Amino acid sequence: CRQAVVVFETEAARDAAIAKAKDVGIEFEGAKLAVEATTCEPDTVQWENFGNASLFMQIIRFLQGFGCILIALLVWTVCFYVPYAWSLYSFNYANGAQPGPIYNITFTMIVVGGNACMYEVCARVSDFVGFKFRDSRETCYMILYCVACTFNVLLDFV
Repeated sequence: CRQAVVVFETEAARDAAIAKAKDVGIEFEGAKLAVEATTCEPDTVQWENFGNASLFMQIIRFLQGFGCILIALLVWTVCFYVPYAWSLYSFNYANGAQPGPIYNITFTMIVVGGNACMYEVCARVSDFVGFKFRDSRETCYMILYCVACTFNVLLDFV
């Protein structure tokens, strides 16, 4: 499916062009073109992603990206969270001793680091999918990041 994006000076000009196209029709290289308004602003069009991938390829890229997010979560869990949890588990709590402030600072930095990593991974996955409009990319990013943060929070409860 070939697409073109036309940017008008005003919404009124856009509406007039759409009405005229429906009445008269537009022909290009022997084919009749369909004209429709879109709900995005011109500055949200990601021109580099047009002609880049079909919907099927975007779904495949999304699934690949979701796999990358799961791998990043696994690496974060195994390399950072499990050693921290093990150190707390093996801490000597005899006579009411509690872990010192260094443990609290370490835990805070692990959470901050995990969130920052997930922020970057989710942003890269959303770019990789190849959305044609920034609004779609941002929606995908927010959903992916929400899922990743939910996983991080669930690990914090352990």
